[in-house]
Amino acid sequence: MIVNFYERFQPKNQMCCLEDALFEGFLSTDGKYAGLLKEHFDQSGGISNILFTPSATAALELAVQLLGLKPGDEVIIPSYNFPSAANAVIKYGGTPILCDVDSITKTISLEDAALRITKKTRAIMPTHYAGISCDMDSLMKLAQDCRIAVIEDAAQAVHSLYNGNPLGTIGDFGAYSFHHTKNFSCGEGGAFLCKDSSRIDFAEILRDNGTNKAQFYKQKTSSYSWQCAGSNYMMSAACAALLYAQLLDYEVITAKRKAVSDTYHEILSGSFEKLGEKISLMEIPDYSAPNYHIYYINCKDYETREAVRKGLLADGIDVRTHFVPLHLSDYGKALGYTAADFPNSLSAFETLLRLPIHTEMTRTDCETAAGLLIKRVGELSWQRLST
Repeated sequence: MIVNFYERFQPKNQMCCLEDALFEGFLSTDGKYAGLLKEHFDQSGGISNILFTPSATAALELAVQLLGLKPGDEVIIPSYNFPSAANAVIKYGGTPILCDVDSITKTISLEDAALRITKKTRAIMPTHYAGISCDMDSLMKLAQDCRIAVIEDAAQAVHSLYNGNPLGTIGDFGAYSFHHTKNFSCGEGGAFLCKDSSRIDFAEILRDNGTNKAQFYKQKTSSYSWQCAGSNYMMSAACAALLYAQLLDYEVITAKRKAVSDTYHEILSGSFEKLGEKISLMEIPDYSAPNYHIYYINCKDYETREAVRKGLLADGIDVRTHFVPLHLSDYGKALGYTAADFPNSLSAFETLLRLPIHTEMTRTDCETAAGLLIKRVGELSWQRLST
């Protein structure tokens, strides 16, 4: 039996939305479907200050540009991460300062981040891993006390909540991803969020090649022209239409993914004696209502993880590891980091294993994947006993 790692949810009305966008007569940007997307986020989460971008990377770059970084300015970023956040800081003249993650949630370690704040620190950029955040109340207090900004890398956290508040809206800025692998996808896409509504006008200028075209379209000016250095961070109407079709079913998508996560947890928790100390399950903090983007297990060590991974792949269960921590990469080493600098990030790299989770999975798929996982862990015990 084959269980794929990911399959995109295919809403029934996506072709109608796409065809409508194609014949609307304005296929470039900020047309009908961008407006409908704004309505969706406003009605579903009270999110009003949002601009749609070609990727979460573009949204992060927009946020960093709004900070107005100068050479020598620092931004603290967790090492267990994708390079987008660090690249954005470097692109606009800053220095990424890496820190460790929490051993339980794999999100930013506030204790380690606090130790790395200096007079040069301009911002801290938490990554909401698996749609789960750190303790955002504590992070915001830390940032307020140190007078630094918070940029939420919420690429994995669309429609995830922290104490009832949408992730991406708690910090000064936020970034969403609608990449093909995300819960809600349009191939490539993202969104920029801003807490302070007074900064949206300038963000629109930066997003549209440094021009005030958005003000022109809103009939707030008789013409538009180049105002400052900017770039093209616009989402196309076709992508907006595909995304809107998916978001109409966001509750269905989340419920289906939650069902997979709950089934895994139910079966694996019930087999604790068989799993022993070989693996532990991911934990969801009480403050978190995630979107169930990822379901992962923690293995005892690298050898166990690799044996289980290879065994499950041979069984037809498409399991995956995840990030190579930034400090272990060639670029990270060039920045002066060593493998021992961030032990929790190193441990996640060596021991974390993601199981398949998507809307097309049946309970039988979940039972098969979990059952084979238990079987493979049990075989490890017998192999070690026999040697």
